[in-house]
Amino acid sequence: MAQGEPTNLAAIFDGHNPPAAELYNKCVHCGFCLPTCPTYALWGEEMDSPRGRIYLMKLGSEGKANLTESYARHFDQCLGCMACVTACPSGVQYGKLIEATRAQLQRHYRRSPGETIHRQLIFNLFPHPERLRAFLWPAWAYQASGLRALARGAGLLKLLPRKLRSTEALLPAITLRELRANMPERIPAQGPVRKRVGLLTGCVQRVLFSGVNAATARVLAAEGCDVIIPGEQGC
Repeated sequence: MAQGEPTNLAAIFDGHNPPAAELYNKCVHCGFCLPTCPTYALWGEEMDSPRGRIYLMKLGSEGKANLTESYARHFDQCLGCMACVTACPSGVQYGKLIEATRAQLQRHYRRSPGETIHRQLIFNLFPHPERLRAFLWPAWAYQASGLRALARGAGLLKLLPRKLRSTEALLPAITLRELRANMPERIPAQGPVRKRVGLLTGCVQRVLFSGVNAATARVLAAEGCDVIIPGEQGC
């Protein structure tokens, strides 16, 4: 099947956790979500709004839509910020809906080879902190050596594919301190113990923004919390 080619209309979603009708039918299309949605604010496109995406979910569930590049793109472009959830007067659980829909698309929508490789790289790298840490050492050298400034100044990045340019632009400043950071499994409370709390360090955060975790642990300890940091926690 070629990329974007329409499939059997009745087979867009399979029976394994599709977007639930009892959830998307709660949407009354009132429009309170529109001002809160970043993608709708940016493009003004109805199908890039929460209620528009919910309508697409309904069409897909009822076999009234084609599984095309355009259909998938509207869900890919959702940031998952959930700002619409707090604005919704009907209590629509948009988070559950978008998660179920994206899982369906991942199983059934055939993407281009480049997009497939890009997604496999993300799924096999970012949820695994040690892999990510190893991957970022060359990125640190790229920044620390001055090559990044040289490449940007000479306009060499324009020669890269669009996705690589975007990735390079999003790359934060990488320090040796961050790459080498390793928090202990327990940070004792300062003074009398008031609470015992667990700290989730995250997959990307523990590698690129470990200072945030360290600051969080310091504040909790200063407030009398024994901070437990499980060493084997995953993404």
